[in-house]
Amino acid sequence: MYNTFCFGTHDFLRTQKKLMKRDMAGTMKRRYGKRLLSLLLPMLLGLALIGCGKEEEVTSEVIVEQDYIGPVATNTIRVDRNGKITEIAVEDYSEIQYDLKELERFIREEIRAYNRKKGVDKVAFLQIREEGTVIKTAISYTDLEAFNDFNRMNVKLSVYSAETADRVAEEEAKQHAVEDEEKKELSETELAEAGYDPSTLDEDAQTVIEEKAVKATFTDANGNTVSSDAISANENMMIVTDEKLAVEAADGKLLYTNNHAAISDGVARTDGEGTAIVVLFLGI
Repeated sequence: MYNTFCFGTHDFLRTQKKLMKRDMAGTMKRRYGKRLLSLLLPMLLGLALIGCGKEEEVTSEVIVEQDYIGPVATNTIRVDRNGKITEIAVEDYSEIQYDLKELERFIREEIRAYNRKKGVDKVAFLQIREEGTVIKTAISYTDLEAFNDFNRMNVKLSVYSAETADRVAEEEAKQHAVEDEEKKELSETELAEAGYDPSTLDEDAQTVIEEKAVKATFTDANGNTVSSDAISANENMMIVTDEKLAVEAADGKLLYTNNHAAISDGVARTDGEGTAIVVLFLGI
C-alpha cells in the first residue's frame, strides 16, 4: 500500500492500531445506548405531533463537509504552490477492533500535543472516513518539514537540480556495480541457485565504481525519456525520497520521474526500493 503525496499520520495510526488491540466492548456498550436514543428521539417526536393533531413542516439546512480525501486509495501527499502539504493516510483495520470516534479523538489530541510543543499550529486535522475496514484520514501541514517531523519520514522538496539527480544516479550505479562485482566471485551454479543470470552482470562494473560517470535519465507519463540536463531548473521543483508514496501536484503538474517512480492518472507513485525523484511544476 502506498503513502500518497497529494504518497503520514502513519506513525500515529500504527500506534493507535496497537493500542486498540484491547477489548473495546465497554466503550461500545456505553455508546450504544446514546446511539439508540438518538435514533428513537425523532420517531417519538413525530408520534407526539401526530397525537396532538398538528402537522408541521420541518426543514433543516444540510451542511456538506468538504471532501479532502476524494477517491484516494493509497497513502498520498498533495503539494500546493506554497509548499503546503495535504496528506491522505490509508490504513487497513481488518484485524483490529476499533471505534472510529476514539480513533479520531486520538489523532486530534496527537496533533494538538504536537502544535503545543512547537508553539505554533503546524498541523491541522481535516477529515476522517471509514470505508469498510479501511480508515482514511486527511491532515494538512504548513510545510514539508512539519510533515516529516510529525510522521518521522524523509521526503525532500527543492528546486530542481540536475547535479542532485546525477548524484543519486551515480550512487545507485555504484551500488549496483559493487553488487555485480560480488556476484562475479560466485560460480555460475551459485548464481543460478540465487536466481541470477551471469550474462546480465555488468562487465564494466569496476569502471563504474572508480569513475562514477553516470547521467540521470527521467521518464514522463507518456514514456518519453529525457536526460537530467534537459530539464529546466528555473520553474520546476523536485521531490526526493526513499519512502513508498503517491504524489500529487495540487496546483501544477507532474512532469518526470526517475526509475524508482512512475506517473499515471495524475499521480506519481514511488516504489520504495531506492531513491525516487519526482520532477513537478507547482505553478509558482
